[in-house]
Amino acid sequence: MPDLSKPVFQKPAENYDPRGRLDPAGFDRHVQFRTVAPPANLAPFIEHFWIIRWDGALGHYDSPEVMHRPYVDVFLSAQESGIQGTFRGKRTYSAAGSGRILGIRFRPGAFHAFWSGEMADLQDKVISLPQVFPWADAAGIRAILAQDDDAAIAAMIAHLSPPPPDGTILLVNEIIAAVETDEGLHTVAAVAQAYGKSDRWLQQTFRDYLGIGLKWLIQRHRLLAAARQIRDSAEPDWVGIAYDLGYSSQQHFITDFKSVVGATPVQYKKGFTG
Repeated sequence: MPDLSKPVFQKPAENYDPRGRLDPAGFDRHVQFRTVAPPANLAPFIEHFWIIRWDGALGHYDSPEVMHRPYVDVFLSAQESGIQGTFRGKRTYSAAGSGRILGIRFRPGAFHAFWSGEMADLQDKVISLPQVFPWADAAGIRAILAQDDDAAIAAMIAHLSPPPPDGTILLVNEIIAAVETDEGLHTVAAVAQAYGKSDRWLQQTFRDYLGIGLKWLIQRHRLLAAARQIRDSAEPDWVGIAYDLGYSSQQHFITDFKSVVGATPVQYKKGFTG
């Protein structure tokens, strides 16, 4: 296995946020993960390139994850390649044996510039690469996978041409970043007021560019913030967590949490302490 600690010619991505991983410590123990920043001409559309490696000597590992932002990922591996849209529920990825996956993570809304269909049609599914990128047929994928990590990323970069600039993509990403850092923006109405847009414009724009509404994003942010508090607290204050996240009742919080994470808050905590 290559030594991923050695210097490489690409610059690492600095903005990677693993908040969607429901077992981040377990992931770090079993999987090697590296991100690479895109070149300047692709930076408005691509958040980073990524490489995942795992070694069978560490044993089988299942990684439960929830997509924390409405991302689209291109991924290439010897087992399967494709384009993954936004999955709204929890997914569990298995790492068995040894392997490598190469990927491209598009900024929220940016895949809209590459995909001619409706973004909602990519929800909860994986489609074949040649549907969007003709170069990524079976022969093209084999040629990329035959190279080492850095050369493979360079080859993918060479195949990608940036589309025309789109100010709405920039605005969508600005709004997402604001929702994640400003606790006052906990409703669609609050975001609309802050940005001088109507609720209807925001919801329609998010559906057109992301395939989902802004309300989904706000709820997902709140629930993953709760998951982090639960992991980091020896004795979570269940009522306090629900109240701090804006829920009017603890039961409403429990219902929403389970719908996303697949377990109640107490069950989720027991997974780390039981």
